Amino acid sequence: MAAAPRSGGGWRQLFWFAVAFTGLGFAGYVYLIPYQKMQHAAGSRQAEIQSAQSAADTATAERDKLKSELEKYTSSDKEKSAAEAKRKSGADALSLALKTGLEELGATVTGDGGKLVVTFPVPKVIDANGMDVSEAGQAAFKILAGAAKKEEAKIAVVARTSSAAPPKDLKNLFRNAGEMRTVRAARVMSALEDAGMPPSRLSIVGEADKPTKASRARGKKAAPVAADHLELHVDTE
Repeated sequence: MAAAPRSGGGWRQLFWFAVAFTGLGFAGYVYLIPYQKMQHAAGSRQAEIQSAQSAADTATAERDKLKSELEKYTSSDKEKSAAEAKRKSGADALSLALKTGLEELGATVTGDGGKLVVTFPVPKVIDANGMDVSEAGQAAFKILAGAAKKEEAKIAVVARTSSAAPPKDLKNLFRNAGEMRTVRAARVMSALEDAGMPPSRLSIVGEADKPTKASRARGKKAAPVAADHLELHVDTE
């Protein structure tokens, strides 16, 4: 008879334990499930933030790259503009210096920009022998060399080809006028070098002799000999 109450108390304890366990499960369901959902949402949000940050970093890097390229192109355009302005200024100064210093010595200066053509009648700068540079020619070439050197220009002495006969006193030395002009151009180049022009900026170029109007007339087989002249090309480009 004494064991019955103990048996009833055990069932009650078991009942309340079951109730407590059920309440704990309910509490877990009430609190744990939302927490998991919240944790999942937080994880998704973090992933979105990281993705957005990555996209922002990529956009920033692309922007910086484009900005750098733009600055490079802008700088290049400025440098080109500055170089062009400097070249034009130098060409204008060279043209003025050559016209001022050489036209009174019989030269003709033509051209525009950085390419000029300086033409001398041969008797103005070459000795009577048709080959050597005269004293007047040396003075003229000093002016030409000084102006060209100042503007870092190049000078090309033109040696025109020609099958015409050379002057009578040079027939024993040259077969035609073209050979004579080539040697004369070499002596002019030496005179320019002696006047201070750097050899690396000097050259001789060959060009065909320009036909005269009479040589183009119908029925004319042989071209008359044109007035001999010395031509030099001055280039600042």
